[in-house]
Amino acid sequence: MNRNNIDSGKIGQVIEVNTERVIVEVSNELDNYNIIHNGTLHRVGQVGSFVKIINGLCCVYCVVESFSTYMQTGDIAINKKVINISLLGYKNINGEFESGTKITPSIADSVFLIDEDDINIIFKSDVKFPVEVGKNYFSKSLPVYLNLNEFVLKHSLVVGSTGSGKSNTVAYLLNNITTKYKSSRIIIIDIHGEYMKYLGENAYEFSIYDPTKKLVLPYWMLDFDTLCRLFGLGNSLTSSSIIDVFRDRILQMKKEFINGNDELKNKIKLADININSPIPFNIKTIWFEFYKRGYGTFNNTSREFGDFAYMKADNQDDLIGNAEELIKPEFKPYTSLNSAPFKSNESNYKNIADNIENLLRNEDFKFVFGDDEYIKGDKGIAELIESWIENDKQISVLNLSGIPYNILDVVIGVLSNLLFDTVYYTLKINTQKFEGRPLLICYEEAHRYLNSGTQNSFSQNAVERIMKEGRKFGLGAMIISQRPVEIPNTVLSQVSTFIALRLTNSDDQSRVISFAPNNFSMFLKSLPSLGNGDAFVIGESMKIPMKVKIPLLETVKNINFAEKIGSWNQDKPDNLSYNDTVISWMQK
Repeated sequence: MNRNNIDSGKIGQVIEVNTERVIVEVSNELDNYNIIHNGTLHRVGQVGSFVKIINGLCCVYCVVESFSTYMQTGDIAINKKVINISLLGYKNINGEFESGTKITPSIADSVFLIDEDDINIIFKSDVKFPVEVGKNYFSKSLPVYLNLNEFVLKHSLVVGSTGSGKSNTVAYLLNNITTKYKSSRIIIIDIHGEYMKYLGENAYEFSIYDPTKKLVLPYWMLDFDTLCRLFGLGNSLTSSSIIDVFRDRILQMKKEFINGNDELKNKIKLADININSPIPFNIKTIWFEFYKRGYGTFNNTSREFGDFAYMKADNQDDLIGNAEELIKPEFKPYTSLNSAPFKSNESNYKNIADNIENLLRNEDFKFVFGDDEYIKGDKGIAELIESWIENDKQISVLNLSGIPYNILDVVIGVLSNLLFDTVYYTLKINTQKFEGRPLLICYEEAHRYLNSGTQNSFSQNAVERIMKEGRKFGLGAMIISQRPVEIPNTVLSQVSTFIALRLTNSDDQSRVISFAPNNFSMFLKSLPSLGNGDAFVIGESMKIPMKVKIPLLETVKNINFAEKIGSWNQDKPDNLSYNDTVISWMQK
């Protein structure tokens, strides 16, 4: 090959320009596809690598899509070494990189390898609010930055098959955010309780099993429709009159709570309180009243509430029960004759009372209906929210492992709405103080609850609300999933940045490719062959789509992923019994 061409890094010239891509003919003088240029080894035609096209003073930067030893023209294959490239941007008169195709190549323009100066122009140009997302795949020493403002407030999607490095990618990015931005606020919805292993000392975890860092979600924070759904009040068999009584009783108790609080009653007008106002009320009292309505017997045919025919204890006291201790009252059996005791004519309250009682007694629901001081209303909910958002760590992990699967959808929906409303009402009070402090919510394993095939999903509705309206209030979402094909279009359509690691399922690959820019879709067809920690980063937070390598965190290196299956190498424990398992099962 001509010595001058070797020194300049020229590899060929443009022979075709169309609306989709540019075709470059590789020089016949190039007999070796490994070239040392300016002391660096370059592999010519490497898919995803960068080249530049120069014509006079114009310099256009491109990405390699494919490399072939023949060129197809109709039905004829011509023996010609060609590289298909896609235009990324150009160097403006100030020597800075600008994305887009304002300048297009011409036939016979020369094509060159990029050098260190070009790398500086493309990748080191000023990025507003930068945060490192990884290292440049083709220059491992060069960090790749994204615009954090665009990444957070316009939402993001991180996808990858199991074992591709998805969790390490998220942890690496979040660690970089918290290191560089000291007032950043991040909450991770972690349904498997895994992220503390990756984040180590950089996060604070709340769990339903941890007595010191409790994850509690007071039932009185749930909206009325959700409560009805939990207690079986929403089905077609439920009388509308029972729902009305339930609504009226809750509203009455909320107003009583405000009236009984000297501080709050001077700040909140009773007329402003509605059924969904986050004000404590006692669900045990309602259960007790509903139980007596359904199961009670009466001394008189008028069946006035309170005129119950109670059984007697040994000391002749009435067995009236106790709401707080969930002790049921005991009533005299009704007679079939027209004489006392008389049967209740509100037996339709029985099922509702039983449903409420089952949840109140269920250990798995203690984080919602237990005796915690937040749940009882002894401590203000503001303190609970502050512990999630304003603790001494910038990342809070809400560990939802152990929460019954049948209410996971509701819990995630309630948490999402709670965080949205917190940010929304905080801004209404003091825009200047809080506007500059966005909140990023990360949804791990999002396909488990944001499923496109699910109807009336509570979590999906709540997350869609954040995706559609969150930006206005400084609330961003990161959707993390191994099955992007199952994420609803209404969620994906709001995402502006995609981080795609290895995907082996063809449907998942197609879903990600469909959201990529036209000049990058061919590039993404290599998703199945990516190595662990390799990723494509695409979207508005990036100057150009890019292939990156995410470094492996030390916390991830130290995890023994084989520890569970390793127990098969150990001796079988003695006296294994499943009696306690079955007893616990029976109590559900």
